[in-house]
Amino acid sequence: MIKTSELVWQDTQHQILFKLIDQIKEEPFDYEILNKLQLYAEHHFCLEEAYMAELNYPQAEAHIEAHDRFREELASLVETQGNMDSALQEALFLFLSKWLKLHVFGIDKELETFVLTSKLK
Repeated sequence: MIKTSELVWQDTQHQILFKLIDQIKEEPFDYEILNKLQLYAEHHFCLEEAYMAELNYPQAEAHIEAHDRFREELASLVETQGNMDSALQEALFLFLSKWLKLHVFGIDKELETFVLTSKLK
């Protein structure tokens, strides 16, 4: 059974993801931040996906597809660890932060609303 108070993990993890993305702007660029972001995002996505399965969330498939697109994009960035110039670094930061904001304030809020109104909480 899911308790409303358990949703705190989701917002806390979102804050950590935003902090990791902010580190992409730091000089000199450290490719290790992409590995950290990849590992933490995977941990976060797995928790969300477990909640969706437990609650039989009707929008789970689309939500997981969004996670999978992020996983693929980040994996390709991690694999191509070449030279990072400032323009690419800025573009990467903007892409990841925009994606996360849209995700968190979009479909994650829909999931949160569903959890809060679910009889299983």
